[in-house]
Amino acid sequence: MLSMEYQPPIDIRQVTGRVIGLGSHRALQSKTDCRGIITHASRSLAEVSGFTVDELIGQPHNILRHPDMPDTVFYLMWKKIQDGQEFFGIVKNRCKNGDHYWVLTRVAPIEKDEEISGYTSARFMPRADLVPEWETLFADMKEAEQKARGEGEARYQPAIDVMRRFVRRRGYDTLQQAVLSARA
Repeated sequence: MLSMEYQPPIDIRQVTGRVIGLGSHRALQSKTDCRGIITHASRSLAEVSGFTVDELIGQPHNILRHPDMPDTVFYLMWKKIQDGQEFFGIVKNRCKNGDHYWVLTRVAPIEKDEEISGYTSARFMPRADLVPEWETLFADMKEAEQKARGEGEARYQPAIDVMRRFVRRRGYDTLQQAVLSARA
């Protein structure tokens, strides 16, 4: 798993606060190797993110990570996909220029000869009316992460608990159910 502390060649902490839409793009797609290094990026992903396809290839996928995203979301994602399962999440991605966009994402393992050889991701537009709820959830999760103590799962457990309460308050049993209900 790629370290969450990796710092790509641009300052991903620099943000503008401006949200952009996905426009006419139906899905933004990418593939990575097992370490999260981008091996394929669709033109639509490049257009929305402001990077060129060539700039994305060879970079860790977290070059698109917005600093408002809790580490716990990516911890849960890596845990699921390394176990051979799909992960569904709502994600706030950062553009090259510091703008951001919201996506409903599906990440799944790519298997070759019964072994995971990489991951594929497709991102879709979430319902705009639900974005403020997710923004609040992520802020609450980041706050829980800052107060957390311990290593491994213990470090993430307070934020996982925040997320589970969020999911239950919305009448769902799993994060996946809550995420799929947010598709535009």
